[in-house]
Amino acid sequence: MKLLSQAILIILLVTLIFTSMCRANELALKAGESKNNNLLDIPAITMLPINTELLFLLTQLKQASINNQKVEIALAQLTLSQAPLNAAEQYLLLLAQAILKENTSVHGTDSINNHNNSSDVIAFLEQAKELSDQISEEQLAQPVFLQLHLLLANNYAMQGKFDLAYLEKKSYLKKYNIYRKNKRINMIASLEQSFEVKDKKANNALMESQNKLKIRRVAEVQDEKAAQQYNFTLIISIAIVFVLLLFRQLRIRNKLILLTRTDALTGLANRNTLFEHGEQMVASFTEQPEELSILLLDLDHFKKINDNFGHHVGDEVLMVVSDLVKETMRSRDLLSRFGGEEFVALLPFADSNKAKAIAMRINDKIAQYDFSSVMIQSKVTFSIGVATMADNQMSFDDLLHNADLAMYQAKEQGRNTVVCYHNIAVA
Repeated sequence: MKLLSQAILIILLVTLIFTSMCRANELALKAGESKNNNLLDIPAITMLPINTELLFLLTQLKQASINNQKVEIALAQLTLSQAPLNAAEQYLLLLAQAILKENTSVHGTDSINNHNNSSDVIAFLEQAKELSDQISEEQLAQPVFLQLHLLLANNYAMQGKFDLAYLEKKSYLKKYNIYRKNKRINMIASLEQSFEVKDKKANNALMESQNKLKIRRVAEVQDEKAAQQYNFTLIISIAIVFVLLLFRQLRIRNKLILLTRTDALTGLANRNTLFEHGEQMVASFTEQPEELSILLLDLDHFKKINDNFGHHVGDEVLMVVSDLVKETMRSRDLLSRFGGEEFVALLPFADSNKAKAIAMRINDKIAQYDFSSVMIQSKVTFSIGVATMADNQMSFDDLLHNADLAMYQAKEQGRNTVVCYHNIAVA
């Protein structure tokens, strides 16, 4: 009869396990589908804290060589502890007492005593079950809490209460499936979090690499810009130096040209410039030859000035008289130093009378000037010859020669006078 009962119990347990596994697979598939839709919507599991010493005692009770008396003392100390126990701790404390009671019955040989111990075990476990309402379903599905249903099933079977044993096994499998489901969900969530962390790390590494690339690119752009600025500055500097050198060359060239066309001492046009302009004027006045005149001016007794006062004083006299003559002449006229103490003035649009009047003004201005500033107390005078083109066949050399003859005539007439060539020719 006892063997038949055990066989029936085994069949019922196998059927229950198979049915529960099928149901668990269906639930797992549905849970997987809903979980795939939104795994982040999993509600947080509320777990009551558990005394670590109590968990250690439960672990020790599973060992065969455990000293039950020491465990019993430890459980008694936990029971009498002043710290209040929460529902989960009370649940496990009753479970530990039940396991301790069962361990005691296993070592006994009296069947009646074992039956009584089994009843005590069931009593402890039933008291623990009454606390289930105060504990979350997820926490009750933890392996340490699931021992209660296995112990109840075994003890109910020992007392021949197979229907109750079946129900406890069923409860065990149901809660175990919940435990597996939660564990799988937590594992997936952990993996997802791990993947998210890895993804974030990869993104961070990528962003860091991009930032480094940007920084390097900015540095390259700045270096390139600096190089461009340097090249631009170098080009501008070279251009400025080139322009300055060009201006310097132009100044030197103009100065050289000026030196070739002017007298170094007085700054007047030199002999070459005089002949160049004189020939041009003679050519341009062929239709009105009487409108072009020249003056040949020669300083009187200039050799005595050099001999008595020195050549440096003579040079100062030449510079002073050149300035005085320029002030007297018109803007269109050209005054040049012909050589030594001789000067020649080209007077366009001036007939013989106008030219003579200009020459007389020059003589008056020179005669009235005080040359004491150059250490000469006596007067400085000019002998001036005036010549006017007589016809369009005359050359500049002819005109200059006539002025020279008139100037020598002025010297013979006592100096400091003006003589016109046409008066000599008439005489």
